[in-house]
Amino acid sequence: MMAPSRMEYITHSAEETITLGRELAARLRPPRVIVLTGDLGAGKTTIIKGIAEGLKVESQENVTSPTFTLVHEYRGPSVTLYHIDLYRVDSLRQLETLGLDDLRDERGLILLEWGEKFERFRNEADAEIRIERIGENDRKITFTTR
Repeated sequence: MMAPSRMEYITHSAEETITLGRELAARLRPPRVIVLTGDLGAGKTTIIKGIAEGLKVESQENVTSPTFTLVHEYRGPSVTLYHIDLYRVDSLRQLETLGLDDLRDERGLILLEWGEKFERFRNEADAEIRIERIGENDRKITFTTR
């Protein structure tokens, strides 16, 4: 487990956000749960594209938002990345049907978009990536570990 920390970054394009995701990937070793917060369209899936490439689990072109499927799984040589979108999940009952606890293992890295909607993830997450729009293409990205 790493010592708690907080780092802030500014990106000026989707490409820079993807590059930052690749860099952050080195700090995300399983097993971990990371909550991604930010408004709709802020860039949560964009940064996950970079994280997936950085972990060598998938190319950015193949990483898409799991808004309707809710869970995308990407398997790599040393990690399984679970990209989960809880935007359309409104109740604990719906959340339980996803079986997220079954995804927790020594290879699992769980990236949760909209995880802040549920108290348990605000308390259980190992880290948070907060993305704020500060301009048309500019983003302030805060990476906080516990």
